[in-house]
Amino acid sequence: MRTSGLDGRPILLLGLLVGLHIALPRPVFAQQARPSMLAIDTSVALDETLDATAGDYSTGVIMDAVVSADLGHGFEAIVRPFVQRLGSGAWNRQIWVAALRYERSGPIGLRVDAGLIPSPIGLANLTLRPQQNPTIAQPASLFTPLPPIDVRAPRMTLLGAVYPYGGQVTVSSSRWDARAAIVDTSPLRTRRIFAEVNPPRFANVVVGGGVTPIVGLRIGASVTHGGWQRANETPFATADRDATLVTVESEFAFAYTKLAGEWVRDRIETSGGDRIASGWFVQGQQTLAPRWFAAGRVERMSSPLVFGILTQEQHLTGTEEVLGFRVTPEITVRLGHRARRGFGRPGYTHLAAVSVVWWRRWI
Repeated sequence: MRTSGLDGRPILLLGLLVGLHIALPRPVFAQQARPSMLAIDTSVALDETLDATAGDYSTGVIMDAVVSADLGHGFEAIVRPFVQRLGSGAWNRQIWVAALRYERSGPIGLRVDAGLIPSPIGLANLTLRPQQNPTIAQPASLFTPLPPIDVRAPRMTLLGAVYPYGGQVTVSSSRWDARAAIVDTSPLRTRRIFAEVNPPRFANVVVGGGVTPIVGLRIGASVTHGGWQRANETPFATADRDATLVTVESEFAFAYTKLAGEWVRDRIETSGGDRIASGWFVQGQQTLAPRWFAAGRVERMSSPLVFGILTQEQHLTGTEEVLGFRVTPEITVRLGHRARRGFGRPGYTHLAAVSVVWWRRWI
């Protein structure tokens, strides 16, 4: 890994995106006499992160697109390819969504999704689209592995970046919403379309809902139950093991402020009995001026570390502060600082980051 500073690469990346923004043809909205049957939007995020202690930096890239086609009579087909370069240099190429949706509006709205569907659990997965993430990093619950909770057990996350095969039914009104889903992946273990090794399939049942007592405020919750580890997957797994996940989330938008938070509690069956892992995050975004905004996130996770007959509770704590500037409606630049004390770590790691996000709706 190189150990120089951030050099000029963020400026070059910004220049490339601005040039692309100017050079590409603009959509001619005046010619749209009727809604298009095809909708496409794309986003690209380029991040440079500097470890303030070691002086090392890493580059992250996210390229994301959502394509939807109106099939008529309330039906819609949706596909979402996704490419990510992690800070480690590894690439993650996926199809996050490939689903058929039926939607009917009215006093009681109905939506049915089937196929490779968006995760029906929690808020954290919404931050995977760069333009929808108020900060630069995503919540730690998505990608940070928990400490080993059983002898030779597969590593897991608190609430992973999961886009499973399954079906979901959602009903809603202006004051409430409710959903039920069956998915083939435990939220603890991520399965990827393009991967040589994936965890076994399990039926997981999800029920959830929320209320909107006033405009701009929603409070929701969900419960998920199903298998996470197959019998004989490891020498100590003598039977299929289940996990139960409970989430509570809330979003509140008022004036020029947006707040969101999520709490997760996992009850996981292991050879030594049930183990509990939990975590939460709170994030906010404040518009300072027409082009300027500030955002931040505070998060904490707790999980047992099991080694032999001993169990030790470990914690992860993190904070992030970001200042953003909208160069154009489609290009946003963010500068941020992140402090994180990982599981079993004695102190905090401080990171400085710069991010450029480009987003466009084409049709």
